[in-house]
Amino acid sequence: MFLQAVIVLPKSKLPVPPSHLGGAEVAASPPRLSSRRTLSSVPSEVLKNLKKETSPEEIEKIKTTSNLNEQVVFYKKLIERVGPEEAQDALYKSGLPFDGQTHLLNHAIGDILYEKHGPSGLTFCKDYFLSSCYHGFVIHAVADGGVEALREVMATCWKKGPSVAVQCAHAIGHGLLTWVGYANLTEALTKCDYVATISENFPTYNCHDGVFMENIWAVHEDGKPSKDRWVSNTDPVYPCNDPRIDEQYIKACWSNQPMRMYQMFGQDVTPVGVECLKLGNNIYKETCFDSLARQIHPVTNGNPDEVFRLCGLMPQGFETACITSIVRAAFGVGDRELPFSLCERIEETSKISCYQSLGGIIKSYYANSQDGQALCEKITNPKWRNLCNK
Repeated sequence: MFLQAVIVLPKSKLPVPPSHLGGAEVAASPPRLSSRRTLSSVPSEVLKNLKKETSPEEIEKIKTTSNLNEQVVFYKKLIERVGPEEAQDALYKSGLPFDGQTHLLNHAIGDILYEKHGPSGLTFCKDYFLSSCYHGFVIHAVADGGVEALREVMATCWKKGPSVAVQCAHAIGHGLLTWVGYANLTEALTKCDYVATISENFPTYNCHDGVFMENIWAVHEDGKPSKDRWVSNTDPVYPCNDPRIDEQYIKACWSNQPMRMYQMFGQDVTPVGVECLKLGNNIYKETCFDSLARQIHPVTNGNPDEVFRLCGLMPQGFETACITSIVRAAFGVGDRELPFSLCERIEETSKISCYQSLGGIIKSYYANSQDGQALCEKITNPKWRNLCNK
């Protein structure tokens, strides 16, 4: 949801987004986004006569190739054989890492559902791998129907709950930048603002965040980073310092810029932290460090020792915030082990902050539900368990 493995690319490659999209570096680019993707819809006779067994061979083929495009082919076959909901369950239980590549792989479900059912197909999506089915679906909807198509999409997203609506808005940001063209970043941001006028309670910030994230990795044009994206090979803070970007969008920019800096600095955490520390605006500074923590998350390979080691490279005073950010990031991509382990092991003076963060994200996903309470019951210390349940 999120991260047991990371496939490391040559440093000339751009990283796939960090844990708010389940990030890791991948060995291949995701499929091209166009107004109509070539992914086939699920045949009606297949949906009527589903074989419910999931062949270990199908899953193993997905797990044993590191090439995303090849994984999508295998996954499509699984979807066609067992149906979209069963296929999502199979992928979730497969043991694949909760990282960016698996997130992008699960976009295929969203593509197929949109092609077959239109906006109503969103109801078949499940909230796995940071809502990646919703991401694939919404990006496809934007490419196919433009901004006006998003009113119905967002109405369906809200029916699935606030956490899904937030992910849909984020995905809309990705889709809008792809739709208007990577050279037109500010136009995509204002399109987010327009969606807020036609969709009640639209999470506008998350849409802005999606625009900036798409600008960083920008691979939906032809399978590799677009030459038109707003990035610099010499200025680590660009485009967050570009005067063409209005102040209201700068926080969302800093929510993604550490991903770019991490790549520029050869995947070295320390100089990224130095750049974050230079920011005079405390909100931007905190956002920058939170984003850096989310970039660290997939690199830790799900290992608590690595979390503490890498967060220990943060400037003094930001170590605990790094750990609690990873708690939220790991939980958000579906990891139900690492967040609890980190809060259990963190120093005593930081436990209240850690368990408050953990309890908060549990409530955002499982508001007033037995599932949420059951997760809090995993905490053995009654003091912190009660804090989780509050």
